[in-house]
Amino acid sequence: MAEHMETASPVHLPAKDDADAADGLKPSKSKRKGKKARKPFLPLPTLETAQHKLPWQLAFSQRLGRHAIASQDVAAGQCVLAEAAICAVPAQACEATTCHTCFCPLPDGSDEHLNTQGVILDNPSRHYKRYCSQKCYDADSTVSMTAPVHALVSQIALQTKCDPVLLRFILELDAHTKHAPAADTPSPGKAPCSDAQTESNQVCQGTEHVPGDCLDVITCNLADVDALLSPWDRNQKDWQEALAEGCKELQQAITKAGKCKPGSLQQLQFLAACINANAHATGHQEDTNSETGLGLYPVLSMFNHSCVPNLAHSSVGTVQYVYAVHDIKKGEQLCVHYTSLYEPRRVRQQALLQEKFFTCACERCSTPIAQSVDRFLEGFSCGKGQCREVMLMDKQEGAAEDMFKCVGCGHTTPARNVQGNGPLDVEKQADDMYHHAVNVLRQQGSGAARPVFEQLLEQCQGPGKLHSMHVRIIDSYMPLSNGCRRIGETVSAVRNVNNMINAMGFYYPHPCIELTNLHRYLVELYADWAGSAPSKLAARPRRQARETYQKYCALRLVCQGRRHGHDDLATKLRMM
Repeated sequence: MAEHMETASPVHLPAKDDADAADGLKPSKSKRKGKKARKPFLPLPTLETAQHKLPWQLAFSQRLGRHAIASQDVAAGQCVLAEAAICAVPAQACEATTCHTCFCPLPDGSDEHLNTQGVILDNPSRHYKRYCSQKCYDADSTVSMTAPVHALVSQIALQTKCDPVLLRFILELDAHTKHAPAADTPSPGKAPCSDAQTESNQVCQGTEHVPGDCLDVITCNLADVDALLSPWDRNQKDWQEALAEGCKELQQAITKAGKCKPGSLQQLQFLAACINANAHATGHQEDTNSETGLGLYPVLSMFNHSCVPNLAHSSVGTVQYVYAVHDIKKGEQLCVHYTSLYEPRRVRQQALLQEKFFTCACERCSTPIAQSVDRFLEGFSCGKGQCREVMLMDKQEGAAEDMFKCVGCGHTTPARNVQGNGPLDVEKQADDMYHHAVNVLRQQGSGAARPVFEQLLEQCQGPGKLHSMHVRIIDSYMPLSNGCRRIGETVSAVRNVNNMINAMGFYYPHPCIELTNLHRYLVELYADWAGSAPSKLAARPRRQARETYQKYCALRLVCQGRRHGHDDLATKLRMM
């Protein structure tokens, strides 16, 4: 790779426009008044070229903004999109252990040698970027331009209080403008490092896949980035001030390095807001679905949000694959989710408003809370007689004190009482215990945190306390299971994972990546149980391991389109 000064290829700033809506966007009242009609959305050139190969089309409306509509019936497990990242960077925790091109885990000894196939740099500890092979090193067209600046990013982030991953992403995306393909010749194609695509296609060539499981991988260009939402002015003031200073320092560092001419400050800020609003987690996920970085996927960003999504997406390297999780009829909107589906409604709404700048009005969020499954995420068990419903806050104007009221029998109770066991008292106790348990988990490990999580479950759920489907209870199951497994209490670990699976299925009754991961973990627990039990008692967990493995395969086939690719679970089961 030649080391020479490059001239900047500017990123064109699109006209200022309203944010793309999610599933049923509701503009705030302050912005609804006197609001002008939306301008037509900017098209994605690459998507327009590849549209005829996809089972959906892009549409626009005043209520939904840009959104995807099924142009034909879509079957559960059908792939609706395969897209390579236009740019991707590793997460901060994975910078030294992940290949910066294909995002595969680096081989052992990568601290001494950047790879085992010939890419050895002098004093590799000085270099931010790492590679698993000569092929991945050669595929990185920006390494000569960005390497000197990456060495300064951590210091810039510390001085300006910016996210270092976001600054590195801005640096990489700005550098990509110097190696951009012609904007007037967009075309779908392969990822720069296409091993992941080839590998996936080889898996799909078997007989066990559904129609449409394989699509050509779409690779967007910078003309598509111009069409994305970049809501700089909608971010919080302190974020804008920090990023403005961070982009200024980054611009100066790029200029001082002398490898290329940086974009203007306005262009770097546009990229910052664009990344912040549109980036998706990515990485070499495979069976474990580990997320090792962030990538920018313009076409994937066209799917709106819903708290009851009909799509799931995961990546192989930096290629995102999107699948239908249930049958979708022609004309229906295709949606993913931008936030956790297992948080209370108010938490989801706050996150979406702060990070994506809209208020969700999907079916789940539009249903009155007393009639929605969301009531259990924040509700308290009534316990009055045989009533199994939940109590929710019932604020009455002019009331002397806050009250909780059962949505079933109408029973009321003060939010707080002198005994300290009112609903809000219990909620504070649960929050304090949970945060204490998380701190113990971080500092001392899952084994030490196990008794703290157990205490939370024992003391904070039951009649008049947290409902068994409350978010604090659900969030405690996984770390508790890990703690039980660590000390050899496999049966207790199995019980907690099953509790979590039941809770997730209650709130979202469709296949999803999270549920797939839990079933994989459950197979491992059953295998551990069978391996440690006396031979006469091992038959039951061995049978349950095989049954759970079949469920895992079925879930994975729908959500990820690959049944047994690189799956060590099958080998583990055969050896039991």
